[in-house]
Amino acid sequence: MRKYDFVWMLPACMLAIVVAMGGLLLSAAGLISIVPPDAASLPVVATDSTQVQLLDSTQLAATPVPIDSVTLAASIQGKSIFESNCAQCHAINEVVVGPALRNVHKRRSIAWLVPWVKNSSKMVAAGDEYGVKIFNLYQKQQMPSFQLSETEIKNILAYIEVESGITGAGTVAVR
Repeated sequence: MRKYDFVWMLPACMLAIVVAMGGLLLSAAGLISIVPPDAASLPVVATDSTQVQLLDSTQLAATPVPIDSVTLAASIQGKSIFESNCAQCHAINEVVVGPALRNVHKRRSIAWLVPWVKNSSKMVAAGDEYGVKIFNLYQKQQMPSFQLSETEIKNILAYIEVESGITGAGTVAVR
């Protein structure tokens, strides 16, 4: 190993340390569990792709929701993007101007969500059935287009996924 080879490994090591320390702190606070739950005990929510389904607390089990460490790391970045771009109109558990986003990753695919966040107006104008339904449900309020990269949108979705697990089941399990 050459004298300065370690410099290139430093950012990856620092990220690993930050994720590990974050996991440790969340675990100490009782917000996550590092013991994976029994997969059979996890709640399953089936949705029709054309229906907007509102979830209530009785539909969510009290078992930890498994979140992998990559999703947890992406959610840290996604939180700041969410707060600066989305929080004016959306919350995880409450309708603000637009719908509550809890478990949106279970209701729609990434392939649908990325273009929706980038330009929902285009999808509504193209006649996307679910997009038109959401648009009409929320008083035809137009969501602004965002100049976010696909990675940034996926980080926002990771944040929503983690928050959905924390607020829905009380804890998340890192897998």
